[in-house]
Amino acid sequence: MENQEKTTARKPGKLIRRIGMVLVAVLCLFGIKMLMGTRTMMYLYARDIDHIEVTVTPPGATLTATGTDMSSAVTLLSNAVTYGRKEPVAGQAISLTICNLDGSVQQVVVSGDYLEIDGRGYRMRLSDGEKIQAWAEALAEAQGVALD
Repeated sequence: MENQEKTTARKPGKLIRRIGMVLVAVLCLFGIKMLMGTRTMMYLYARDIDHIEVTVTPPGATLTATGTDMSSAVTLLSNAVTYGRKEPVAGQAISLTICNLDGSVQQVVVSGDYLEIDGRGYRMRLSDGEKIQAWAEALAEAQGVALD
């Protein structure tokens, strides 16, 4: 009888090790998620948007994107990868006011590797910021507005 009780009793060390392994696995998954980033605006669709008002500062030029120009901006924004919170940076900024068909408005600001969505700032891949900047410059050129 005594021998049976010893074999069925749980050792506290095994439980602690299992909890430790689960915590390490969760921390590893969290770390991988942070390194890979998040597509913060992945649920933005052109079919839900009426138009986008674009302001490039400096010089303060205001443009309006509709149709294929708007679809291109939505594609760029929905594919932009963010990595966490960040404070605003100085430099040229592209401000996009997204006017939805339901009357709601969303404010997005892009400046280099900084993306702000309705007042919340994120660190973004620099290449994504450069693509949005190039899109805004192409839109200004197509509408005959000088950004110099």
